[in-house]
Amino acid sequence: MNDQERLDDLIIDGLQLYQRTDMFRFSFDAIALIHFCSFNGRHTYVDLGTGTGVMPLIGTSLGAGHITGIDINKTIIELAQRSVEYNHKQDVVTMLCGDYRHMSYRDVQDRPFDGVIVNPPFYDCESGGKPVSEERALALHDGHTTLEEVLNAVQSFIKCKGRLWMIYSASRLQYVLHELEIANFQAKRIRFIHGMIDKPAKLVLIEALYQGQAGLVLEPPLIVYEKPNVYTKEVSSWYER
Repeated sequence: MNDQERLDDLIIDGLQLYQRTDMFRFSFDAIALIHFCSFNGRHTYVDLGTGTGVMPLIGTSLGAGHITGIDINKTIIELAQRSVEYNHKQDVVTMLCGDYRHMSYRDVQDRPFDGVIVNPPFYDCESGGKPVSEERALALHDGHTTLEEVLNAVQSFIKCKGRLWMIYSASRLQYVLHELEIANFQAKRIRFIHGMIDKPAKLVLIEALYQGQAGLVLEPPLIVYEKPNVYTKEVSSWYER
C-alpha cells in the first residue's frame, strides 16, 4: 500500500474499497445511481468509466448477476481489482483497463450486455468551474468525452431492448434527452435528486431503453438530507442493510 492509498468502509453490505487520496474518489452520485438500477441475477452488466469500481461492488450486492467495470486509468483499475479480491467478488465482478469508446461487448464476452451503467462527464467544459486536477477534469467534464461519444459507446455494449442507467446534471436534462433520442434510446424512468426538499434538483437519474417504445414514468424525487448532515430515511436505508 503506498501512503496515498487507503481502504474505506462503504458501510454497505460490509464492503471495503481501496481508494487513493491523490486520485478521483467516488461520490454520492455513484451511490444514488447504483440504487436506481433494477438488477436481475441472471443478467450481465457493464459499468463504463468505473473509476474505483464502487458501482460493480455494490451492484452485485443488490442482485446483479455479473458486472464488468471498464476504465482508462490503469492505476485506478489495479486498485479496483484489489477491492474486488478483498471483497471476494471475483466470481461476479470483472475489472478491465481500456478506453471504452474504442471497445465493444466482444472485448469482454460473447453476447451484448443486458444493461449498461454510466456516470458520464456532465459539466459543460465551456461553462467554467473546472475541477483542479486532471483526474477530476477527465471524470467530470465533457471536454474530454462528449455525451454523444458515451452513448455511441453504450450502443456497442448493449443488447436490443437493453437498459441504460445514468446520472446527469438536472439543468441539462433537455440536452441529455435530446442526445438519448438521437442515439435511439427512449427514456423510461426519470428521478430528480434534491439535496433538501425545498431546494431545486441538482442531479437527475435516468433509465433508458435501447430501441425501446416511448412511455416515461417520472418517479417521486430523491431527497438526500432531512436537515443539514442528516440523511433521509431512504438514503440511510442504503447504508444499513
